[in-house]
Amino acid sequence: MNCRKSYRKTSGAPSGFTLMELLVVMAIIAILAALLLPVLSKSKQKAWQTVCSNNVRQLQLGWQLYASENNNSLPPNAVGLDHGRTIDNPGWVAGDMWFDSDGYDVTESVDTDLLVGDEYAPFGSIGGYVKNPAVYHCPGDRSTVTVAGEIVPRVRSMSMNAFMGTHRDNNFRHFMKLDEITAPGPSDAWVFMDERADSINDGLFAIDPMAHYAIVDYPSVYHSGGSCISFADGHTEYHKWVEPTTIPPLVPGQRLPGSSKPTSATDHDVAWLLQHSTSAK
Repeated sequence: MNCRKSYRKTSGAPSGFTLMELLVVMAIIAILAALLLPVLSKSKQKAWQTVCSNNVRQLQLGWQLYASENNNSLPPNAVGLDHGRTIDNPGWVAGDMWFDSDGYDVTESVDTDLLVGDEYAPFGSIGGYVKNPAVYHCPGDRSTVTVAGEIVPRVRSMSMNAFMGTHRDNNFRHFMKLDEITAPGPSDAWVFMDERADSINDGLFAIDPMAHYAIVDYPSVYHSGGSCISFADGHTEYHKWVEPTTIPPLVPGQRLPGSSKPTSATDHDVAWLLQHSTSAK
């Protein structure tokens, strides 16, 4: 029997994608990218939140160690023009977070010695307990200043509750010792918070308890619209801000007003800040 083999004639040239197939592939890639980018952005902000939460936790621990070794006295909070540099006017940090446009000594914004340097420890700095200057900065804070022609990141994003470690003669409670933190109590009284780059200046986060309501300093919104906050009992929380007046657009290099700015009678954010900062005597 004769068997014949049949062969299919094939071309030696490889087959390629048509233009339509390439366009479909590119469209699929674009759709996947559009789906993944928000997820990646959210993951990045979540990572920033984790780091920032750990930073305020370490600052809080330094604050508590200072109090335990100083007869329960709280670390002093900087007030006034010398920004915590002198024995008469100490601060938990020294210096100020200036912008180039402010016309002041912007080197203070990049000087880690003002945070943890031994030279300032006698003035109330908790740097001797914290030691690591990196924990004073939120990774979401991308602000910079220009020093000697070089663009340098600013070193501090954290501020302390203005009613902690300060003594003022008014109708609201200022806490100088641990056992004075009763209204609000330790689990409700906040101590450290990451502040916005266009708001932060000296070491304290100012609030106007006489106004119903007004905002002075602005919390950061680097973590999906919220801030990492520590409390006097040692725990930390993430708090999300909801009012448009609390989260105005961030304009690089431009500072927000540093005075009390009226908001609304239903301001949930400022109401929360007041409730967790001080109380009437």
